[in-house]
Amino acid sequence: MLTFILRRGLQMIPVLLGVTVATFGLGQIIPGDQATALLGPTSSEEDRAALRADLGLDEPAISRYFTYLGNLFSGDLGRSLSFGRPVSEVLSERLLNTLLLSGTAIVVAAVLGVAIGTWAAQKPGSVRDRGLTVGVLFLNSVPSFWLGLVLIVVFSLQLRILPATGMTSIAGGGALDTAAHMVLPVITLAAWSLAVIARMTRSAVLEVIDNDYVQTARSRGIGEFHVIVRHVLPNAMPSVVTVIGLQAGFLLSGAVLTETVFSWPGVGLALQQAISSRDIPLVQGGILVIAVAFVLINLLVDVAQAYFNPKIKLA
Repeated sequence: MLTFILRRGLQMIPVLLGVTVATFGLGQIIPGDQATALLGPTSSEEDRAALRADLGLDEPAISRYFTYLGNLFSGDLGRSLSFGRPVSEVLSERLLNTLLLSGTAIVVAAVLGVAIGTWAAQKPGSVRDRGLTVGVLFLNSVPSFWLGLVLIVVFSLQLRILPATGMTSIAGGGALDTAAHMVLPVITLAAWSLAVIARMTRSAVLEVIDNDYVQTARSRGIGEFHVIVRHVLPNAMPSVVTVIGLQAGFLLSGAVLTETVFSWPGVGLALQQAISSRDIPLVQGGILVIAVAFVLINLLVDVAQAYFNPKIKLA
């Protein structure tokens, strides 16, 4: 297993280098002049030229990339132009909030998705199975920002039972207050992934639920619940784990829209604010952090697959 992890880890290196090229290139192709955006259109050309020189914007792109790469190796993500603080400091404060939101959402999506998919697969073609198909199509077709706005209108503006935005109330309220603020963004973020996981679980369970070893377990008088838990799900999990892992990465990157809709103080909201103010260092740092997290999640998925399916260790 250690050799397997090391091999997968080495394969991440060129991927991460590609991510640095992409994030640096993103800052170069964004239209407009960064100095003008920071100083304003009424600033003098001398002031803009001085700022470009101070930021290193007057150097060749290849030179700036290697400077950027060298700074990354030393842990320096640059300085946020809009916050006036190191990017690493801004992101570290907000990353835990994003992980809390995304982590809760993937747990909700995984638990409910596996449960619903398994429940529907036990009676294929039934009303509940067809209901799953309709629900999956609906959740996969609904944009997350639209769903978030609908939830805010219904539960915050009309029913007034849940807070609409932010992470805590102005007066504060501890863990319960934070949990109340999480309900709507978690539902919004988890909805699409829940549908995908439920559909994949249904397909995986249907592939194994009629196998001989399952029929043998039933013939021995074992209850259906224990048959599903002990014999069906363990054999269906490898493909389901893959989907859950991929959805975890998508939720982390998809948190940008959800955090913007609900004003959740995470990396996604910081990215939206940075894009609006042309804060290129913060945009690059935020995208890099999300990309690295996505790559690490994929590594964990590979390890989980190897655990559930030992044959993968030889690949």
